[in-house]
Amino acid sequence: MTAPRLAVFDLGGVVIRICRTWQEACAAAGVAHSPAAEARLASSRKAELLRAHQCGEIDADGYFRGVAELVGSHGADDVRRIHTAWILGDYPGIADAIDRIHAAGLRTACLSNTNAHHWEQLAASEAFRRIQVRHASHLMGLVKPDARIYRAFEQATGAVPHDIVLFDDLPENVDAARTCGWNAVHVDHAGDTAAQVLAGLRAQGAMP
Repeated sequence: MTAPRLAVFDLGGVVIRICRTWQEACAAAGVAHSPAAEARLASSRKAELLRAHQCGEIDADGYFRGVAELVGSHGADDVRRIHTAWILGDYPGIADAIDRIHAAGLRTACLSNTNAHHWEQLAASEAFRRIQVRHASHLMGLVKPDARIYRAFEQATGAVPHDIVLFDDLPENVDAARTCGWNAVHVDHAGDTAAQVLAGLRAQGAMP
């Protein structure tokens, strides 16, 4: 079987450094953290708000209002500030790694669970701008690990499963991709993600 020729990146945790907890994002935004709010964010209502936002079913303002109503201790403006602060910037070396992938003759794409508000912020990312084909949950109306988003990506790009290698920091997304016949590599978001991506492509026989 031939080596994969399309490297597909999840964004947060692989290409983009993000806050991993509400408390971390509050600190980044300069907003007081409320332990009571943290507990309410573990509810199924928060999960449903997040899914709807990432699928593009509700806009950013609706999401901010919904989270504010849920936590009770922050207004919608505070939630917007916290949400904006969630993105911390590119991982070191990832933009250069993407350049090396292109130089090796591979194409690059992203397939990420995200939202319109964060998507706009990504315009400031050097690494994101280097990615050739960009797909995301809020644009496709589907979220990983639903198998339908992987199939929709194939249809949108014309790629076949064995040509693709996905890099993702969530094991459930990696497992779902493999079930769909994709090559997939789990990335440790706390490590050197650029080195992990390049090592993964070498292990797949896609780069020297």
